[in-house]
Amino acid sequence: MFCVRVHGRGGQGGKVSARVLGRAGFLEGLFVQDFPVFGAERRGAPVSDFVRVSEQPILERGYVEEPDAVLVLDETLLGLVDVRAGLKGDGFVLVNSSNKLDGERTFVVDATLAALEAFGKPIPNIALLGAFAKLQKKITLEKIIEATKRELGDKGISSEVIEKNVEAARKCFEAMETQK
Repeated sequence: MFCVRVHGRGGQGGKVSARVLGRAGFLEGLFVQDFPVFGAERRGAPVSDFVRVSEQPILERGYVEEPDAVLVLDETLLGLVDVRAGLKGDGFVLVNSSNKLDGERTFVVDATLAALEAFGKPIPNIALLGAFAKLQKKITLEKIIEATKRELGDKGISSEVIEKNVEAARKCFEAMETQK
């Protein structure tokens, strides 16, 4: 089983990113689980989301305590939340940041900038998933793009904005070439 924990703030699209990852895993032919955990449900409050993908049925429930990957949508959470807690030895942390960060198996990509350049809003979730696609082998960029189109389309988001999100994801995927 491959487990992902997403850390973000309300309004950054953490819940949507988990849904997209879950759907992308399903499109890959895997069993999936994705779910959010809310504390104070308000914009800017720290939130967590979890995704499990497996080639076998998933019987486990509850938080992902030992993730294979951690996605951090907002680097200001690094001082508030121990994002590396329980991270498996060969796991990785992917942070949305314009800064170089220290830490073994820690990768950064400026997903906010990619989103701003693509569609003018600082919503880094789909862009960050592009970089995630480069760092692991379970879910391809193609399935993340397909899942993005379906999930955002189901939310009534215009095809133009969806394509701009896909553009941001591709940009972050390519940006990971130098780090991997």
